[in-house]
Amino acid sequence: MNPGHIKNWLRGGLLALAALQTVASVWQYAFPLSFYDDFPTVSLDPPYNEHLISDIGGLGLALTGMLYFAAWVLDSKVVLSALIGYLIYAATHFTFHVRHFDHFSLLEAVGVGTGLGIEVVLALVLVYIAWRVHRAESAGHRDALR
Repeated sequence: MNPGHIKNWLRGGLLALAALQTVASVWQYAFPLSFYDDFPTVSLDPPYNEHLISDIGGLGLALTGMLYFAAWVLDSKVVLSALIGYLIYAATHFTFHVRHFDHFSLLEAVGVGTGLGIEVVLALVLVYIAWRVHRAESAGHRDALR
């Protein structure tokens, strides 16, 4: 597989993550009560806190901006930093939910766990691809300096 083809796949993956994060973050930030009341299973969490939800939405928007920028410039260091940040967020979010299914039905637990797990797996795959691209670019750059 040529590097240009791999970068196209990497860009597509970054844009997919950014789009998913955009939807949730804009909803959390701009309409926190609606997010709490209407997003499936959120109302099963502890009581509503507008400040907390809107702050989380703002942080998600910051992460979204990083993912879009990484997809635009496709600099391997920028891509890796955006993906590592996203992976940390996705993994901690997944971990919280799989440890707090007390009030969830089996279907809700499977749905939430699967959806959040897919985000973690996609981020891990993209980190691996981005790392390979970074190593290949770094090796090519060293060869060009000789």
